Amino acid sequence: MKTNFSLDTAIVLTLTTVFFYTSGQIYLNGSLSPFFVDSIVLNFSVQDKIYIGFLKGLNEYLYILTACLVMYFIRYVFIYFKIGQRIDKKILSYIPASERPNEHVLRIHNSEHYESLDKNYSTVILTTLFCIILTLGVLESFIHIEGKGKKLALDAMSQITKLPVVISNEQGKETMKHLLKCGSSLCAVIDEKKNVSLVEPKTIKILSTNFKK
Repeated sequence: MKTNFSLDTAIVLTLTTVFFYTSGQIYLNGSLSPFFVDSIVLNFSVQDKIYIGFLKGLNEYLYILTACLVMYFIRYVFIYFKIGQRIDKKILSYIPASERPNEHVLRIHNSEHYESLDKNYSTVILTTLFCIILTLGVLESFIHIEGKGKKLALDAMSQITKLPVVISNEQGKETMKHLLKCGSSLCAVIDEKKNVSLVEPKTIKILSTNFKK
């Protein structure tokens, strides 16, 4: 099994960045959707989403990384000890000789890729199965990360006083509210009656009482 370290590293870094970015986006959607606020409106930067995704999805990423290493090891052992070839021969022995596929099939451009597929059915099936399991694992991780955000939002909605207290200056009138999330363009704030407003970051003041232990 040949590997290109530079290419493999670039692929891993790209997939890692995409995972954390998607995790951050999903977490923000989960934490803001109960308040009917779209994270796109608050305009979070790409760096913010990656950072939030790293904080909220690190455990899931480590689980997926561990699963990838285990699958890679199993596939390596499967190929190194030629287990797949033994399984293919065993299966082929149950097929009548007249119904077996031809050993030599003409391919366009003499493709070695198709020839390797024809000779390693079990390895291809195992790799496909691992890819399906990994895909389902990633989707399940995203669902779990979104659930974290929703749970936090529902807890905040049931007890508004746990949120940071801010003073919002809207049209020259200062009102006491609680801070939900702040993006690059707008902040989402909520009052005691659970009315949500979108205000500019410069119009809110975070009270010093939030810093007291």
